[in-house]
Amino acid sequence: MAKYVYDKKQGAFVPKHATLRGVLLTAVTYVVASLLAAAVFYAVFALAFSTEREKSLEREHQLLAAEYAWLSDRLDLLDGAVGNLRLRDRDIYRDLFSADPPNYLLSDTDTLLRAGIESDSMTESDLVWDAYALTNRMESTAQQVSRWLADIDTALAGRKAAPTAVPSLVPLTPFSPRQTGASVGKKVNPFYKTIRDHAGIDLVAPAGTPVRCSADGRVVRVERSEKGMGNLVAVEHPGGFQTVYAHLDNIRVSAGQPVRQGAPIGTVGQTGSCFAPCLHYEVHRNGLPQEPVNYFFSDLDPVTYRDMMVIALTTGQSMD
Repeated sequence: MAKYVYDKKQGAFVPKHATLRGVLLTAVTYVVASLLAAAVFYAVFALAFSTEREKSLEREHQLLAAEYAWLSDRLDLLDGAVGNLRLRDRDIYRDLFSADPPNYLLSDTDTLLRAGIESDSMTESDLVWDAYALTNRMESTAQQVSRWLADIDTALAGRKAAPTAVPSLVPLTPFSPRQTGASVGKKVNPFYKTIRDHAGIDLVAPAGTPVRCSADGRVVRVERSEKGMGNLVAVEHPGGFQTVYAHLDNIRVSAGQPVRQGAPIGTVGQTGSCFAPCLHYEVHRNGLPQEPVNYFFSDLDPVTYRDMMVIALTTGQSMD
């Protein structure tokens, strides 16, 4: 429908003709208004409703937040456990050798090794000199470690004890950290659900798994019973140590018999008051119960040692 405007010259209403500028201005106005309306409708829709993708992302975010919180707590626990392990390692070393533990961190050598990674930009003479310096430092470090080992041998010889006389082996073979159960301390009894003193560590294993002696010594006690600790072997070692192996099935030693480190003691069983097949293993020093994991230094690498200690400390229920 045509629009009309009043023409003063003619004194009458005449049809208004559209111009290009007017057409463009009208089109731009409609486009801008449409975009604004679409943006407003989208914002209202987005605030009021969530798509399946958004709901899925929100659930994933909540799961990740919960996982992060759990990992943070786990990391704090591990940091505390590692700190305690360092203190215990130091105390055990002092107790065994009457000396402070040596520092095996070869910081200077490590620095040189890291510097060698960036050797692409070095001249040939610099490479030769750095290799010479690194060799000298490594030889010096090797000599220092040899002196430390000699000091350990001297300390052991002074006590008339060999390294194999210290109960430093895990008594099960094969063994995985996942087999670790409750260790020394106040633990929940699986039958009576009461808190009781637990003097050793539970090592879970299938019945019939070989049990070996953790150090040189002499068998001082062999018991066969269907109550309490069940079939049991106690071995006395130099230096005031005694180890106990309980809930055995078969016993392959007799009282008074000398045994060597790694020798078979018997097999894992479920004798006595035991919730499942396992080996209850104790280490005593001068009559006092020790944390057995602290003495497994001959068998465990640092990572396995840490994992095993964390499980042992955080397991609240014993197997017997």
